[in-house]
Amino acid sequence: MADIPRSLQLALTWEAVTAGSSIALRDLQGEDEPHLLGGVPLVAALASLSPTALWCVTPAPADPQGLPPGIATAAIESGEAIVLLGAGGPHALVPQVQEFGSELEPGAFVRWRLIDATGVLAPTASPGESGLHLLHTMREAIDELTRLDVAQERPDLREAFLDLALPASPSLAHALERVSERRRDLLLRALRLMAIVDLASQDDGAAVTLGQITARTGVMRDLDRAARQAVAVGSYRRLTA
Repeated sequence: MADIPRSLQLALTWEAVTAGSSIALRDLQGEDEPHLLGGVPLVAALASLSPTALWCVTPAPADPQGLPPGIATAAIESGEAIVLLGAGGPHALVPQVQEFGSELEPGAFVRWRLIDATGVLAPTASPGESGLHLLHTMREAIDELTRLDVAQERPDLREAFLDLALPASPSLAHALERVSERRRDLLLRALRLMAIVDLASQDDGAAVTLGQITARTGVMRDLDRAARQAVAVGSYRRLTA
């Protein structure tokens, strides 16, 4: 399973993190240094926020995922954010990550920013609709990649498409405990497909002509967009007071 976006981990465990759960905070921070919001420890800072709904976005340059221009740039640079709706108006939490250490001993400083998100658009698709769209896009991607003989050159990519049921990481498993089965399945598949897109983007596979490379890039772009939209839909939820 690919690394879980910090924003998704926090969105799914918001109540536990804000309540000071050591397990939820450990799952969120992992190998990171203690997270901050501004210059304040994250848990203390979140206590002043009372969202009524939230979801995770993983925007890209050509797909801001409903974020208004004022925040889209920061969120796209980070690659992720949490959108919060509440009495104080819509806001977004965007993590700024500074990595350090080595591959064997990784670490990161994470400082979250709270940014006004007036004009943000919430996901409108249902988990069922998003799941069907994701499945349709995945089947189209497999057909096109097969036509381009990508599987012949990249057996690891072929195997990745064949096995979309890899177990969740411990931290994600904890986060999904209170998520409905339909949303859980949608999030797991979306995250797995995002990992496949990342794997496929490492080279052009068996595509050698400009037309083949363009077609392959388009397939991966469509699959990535569908997966990222599924993350937003799967993580959207209303919070009880």
